[in-house]
Amino acid sequence: MYKQINENEFNKLLDSYEQGGTYQKKKSKMTYDMWLRNYKGRTVKDIDVNEHTKWSREFQSWRVGNIEKV
Repeated sequence: MYKQINENEFNKLLDSYEQGGTYQKKKSKMTYDMWLRNYKGRTVKDIDVNEHTKWSREFQSWRVGNIEKV
């Protein structure tokens, strides 16, 4: 079920994690539409103005908390 890795591979993964790793890189490239799909289950084309107003503020807060601090 789990893949066994050697010490060198483990250290590379650990260094990557400590520096933000792949997950942080993916988050830094996330657009508003991608964020809506991942966190709200909707797309930009599916939402109305009221939802956009509310969720665009949430997205901006999320960007500050998750991307711009790094």
